Amino acid sequence: MPDINMPKLSDTMEEGTVLEWKKASGDPVHKGEVVAEVESDKASFEIEAEADGVLQIVVDRGQAVPVGELIARITAPGEEAPPPPASPAAPPSSPPRREPSPTPVIEPSPPPAAPTAVAREPGAPTIAAEGRIKASPLARRLAAELGVDLTGVRGTGPEGRIVKEDVLAAAGRLGTRPPTPRPVGPEVEVVEPTRMQATIARRMAEAKATVPHFYLTVEARVDEAVRLRAQLKELVAGASQVTMTDFLTRACAIALTRFPEVNTSWVEGRFQRKRSVNIGLAVPPAQGLGLLVPVVHDADRKDLIQIAIESRQVIERARSGRPNPGDLEGATFSISNLGMYGVDEFSAIINPPEAAILAVGQIKDAPVVEDGRLTVGKVMRLTLSVDHRVFYGATAARFMAEVRQLIERPAVLLLPPDQV
Repeated sequence: MPDINMPKLSDTMEEGTVLEWKKASGDPVHKGEVVAEVESDKASFEIEAEADGVLQIVVDRGQAVPVGELIARITAPGEEAPPPPASPAAPPSSPPRREPSPTPVIEPSPPPAAPTAVAREPGAPTIAAEGRIKASPLARRLAAELGVDLTGVRGTGPEGRIVKEDVLAAAGRLGTRPPTPRPVGPEVEVVEPTRMQATIARRMAEAKATVPHFYLTVEARVDEAVRLRAQLKELVAGASQVTMTDFLTRACAIALTRFPEVNTSWVEGRFQRKRSVNIGLAVPPAQGLGLLVPVVHDADRKDLIQIAIESRQVIERARSGRPNPGDLEGATFSISNLGMYGVDEFSAIINPPEAAILAVGQIKDAPVVEDGRLTVGKVMRLTLSVDHRVFYGATAARFMAEVRQLIERPAVLLLPPDQV
């Protein structure tokens, strides 16, 4: 029968934490059934059973486990279960010294409050067919703090998933107030970071301190790209959700094949030139703060429509907490687009071991000179952050000129990969 090990779902994941077991040890499980929810440095995700059998839990809820370590096993009925999780051994103590000590005063502590019951809302679609409650990890933690029973909460998230706002609304109906943060000083609140936020903070600090960044910004005319995108959405099947990020992903994939120096990493004092062009797309998670970077693998071998479909799929899987193996790892170049938030221009921090990241601003109408006449055009600013150890200013400038030319004359982006 198969073991269930802590999976590695991103390049930076070193360990994961079991947030919740969906089944108890000794319960029967079926292949494809969700048995646990695990949090990594980038996202929370669900683990499914790979075979029918009986679940035998090895790692307790809330315990951090290195990648690849056993967390549970699926056994055949009647098969001997694995040993329970070992508790940390206490260090040997020296013989007690017979010295007088004051008698401690023990004050009785109040009994723990029982969870507050919530009347089930009509039509609350919160429990899946296998009997588990569909709720985000943040919603579960908040419900535990507020004493809200999730079985009676109606979820408003995707497919009836309970989110933070649903728990707060249920708490409000009960008159339950969120816990008061521990006072530290005037108007100061201490908030513990999630595993994802702590890892992002550590890696970004390391990247900024150890990678010598420099930046180049160009302004691209995207009138043709905007018109082409509108035509594709009307005329081509599967193109209804093509985005400007998809255009840029295709343009960068082509440019990376022409400038392999950019598709290179600096590792242990040597250049590692990557044979695959894998483009990461920096996006926020569906709930809470953080950052996800789903990856479109072999982007240079895919056409624009394939990129649009695959990028949407990997983003949705990552945000839902159920990424496929490889969805969050292997990127050789990244794109971060904040244009939809009204940002004109920004500089992104490189995500090692990548050597560059492209920051994308909003498309806006601006005065431009065309054939000696002043007119209004659609422009977009692109900023490339570069690891100066890997390539230099002239290479970066030529790469950006190539990306700008491709996005300004986007018809070439529609060609099959073998014709570019």
